Order: sequence, then C-alpha cells, then structure tokens
Amino acid sequence: MGLPAAAAAQANALPTMYDEDKHKRAVRAEAAKRGLAACMNDTKWRELLAEIAKLPFPPPYQRKDLLQAEPEPAAFEADVAYHGDWDEGLLPLFSVEWIRIRPRYLRHVARRLPETPVDCEAELVRALQALGQAYEQADDAIWIYGYR
Repeated sequence: MGLPAAAAAQANALPTMYDEDKHKRAVRAEAAKRGLAACMNDTKWRELLAEIAKLPFPPPYQRKDLLQAEPEPAAFEADVAYHGDWDEGLLPLFSVEWIRIRPRYLRHVARRLPETPVDCEAELVRALQALGQAYEQADDAIWIYGYR
C-alpha cells in the first residue's frame, strides 16, 4: 500500500504542463476586462523579429506581460551592458502588452576605461518604418505595443 501513496506524492511533485490555450483565454479575458485591443498579431511579431535579427546587435528590451503587474526587467531606466534575448525571452508573443527597446548597449572596452555606448537606433527606426510598424519614441527608448 505504501507504493501507491509514494507514486501519488511523486506525481504531485512533478511540474504541471504549460497549457497555451488556457493562457490565451486568460490573456483575452484580461484584455477585455481592461478594454484593450490587440495591436500585434503573429505575422507582425514574426516580421519584427526578422528585422531585429538583421540589426548589428539584438537590442536590450523590457517586456510587460498583460497578466503581470510589473515589467521584466524591473529596472530599465538607463543603458545596460547586455543584449536582448529576442529568441526566447519575448515569448509568448500573444501576451506581450508592450516592449520598451533601448536601441543601444554599453560595450566593455577595458578594465579601467569607461564602457562605450553602441547604438542601432537609426537602423531600428528604419526597419520599423519599412515594416509600417507603429511605435513611439520616448525616454531614450522605442515602445511597441501588443495591446492598447
């Protein structure tokens, strides 16, 4: 009799499977509750990601998920010394409320020298305009809305 109880405990310890349909329903419900409309779809996101891949470097970004109270990363007011993870970090795309892109990063030069800013803002703006992608520029960043 001890084996079924141990098996049940092990089954309870396993992580639950991700249910994309359930997540989409929660996103739709939250958008409706807040009176938000989708500004992006899968095609627009794929086109944006393809253009980001052509930039000299993947710019860092802050992502606000529709179901989360705070964006990730929480602190994003100044330039950073890392690139953005545009392959997996932005997923799932259907729940992105907005992204704030800093089209520059601080490159390490040497131990005693200050970091050097590297910028791709002009290239990013050209890419967004070529796509016809709606965006806003404010606070040294480019904002793209998934919902508004």
